[in-house]
Amino acid sequence: MLSEAEAVKLLRKRLKDAGARKHSVAVAKIMEVLAIRLKMSGEDWRLCGLLHDLDLEEVLGDMSKHGLMTAELLEGRLSRDCIQAIRAHDHRTGVPARSIVDKALIASDAMARFLSELKEREGADKLTELGLEVFERKFEEKPFRKLRYLKERIETCKEIGVPLSDFLTLARESVESKDARS
Repeated sequence: MLSEAEAVKLLRKRLKDAGARKHSVAVAKIMEVLAIRLKMSGEDWRLCGLLHDLDLEEVLGDMSKHGLMTAELLEGRLSRDCIQAIRAHDHRTGVPARSIVDKALIASDAMARFLSELKEREGADKLTELGLEVFERKFEEKPFRKLRYLKERIETCKEIGVPLSDFLTLARESVESKDARS
């Protein structure tokens, strides 16, 4: 198993883009709080979220490979469940999401992207207003219409027993928190 320090070092080495690293840290935070809520391994899920996009700069736009290269790189260094979740987190690979960690990674990845867009387009104060009504309304607004695919992926949280309103709160609070490990 990778340590947190080894994972961070690997992230910095493989992802040169600061925005991509920031996204991975946000996904890691969401995954960790989800794991705790679901009584799963917070450390394991955090590493899964942190490392899920390691191949992003290597796939050169061929998203049918995205996650597969990362899974191969991390084989034996993360749990089998997390390796499978990384394979399944992007639907373009054709790998179906079946397990709780698979679906958690899909929802967390999409939520981190949505929160980042919301913060960038409307400011950090909009995150504190993010409730179910605001979430539903955002995807009807013109700037967010292109991101409607994220809504369905975020709603995967329901399939793992976490109501959408709870997931919104949990995700928002986790990415707003300051964490020395990020």
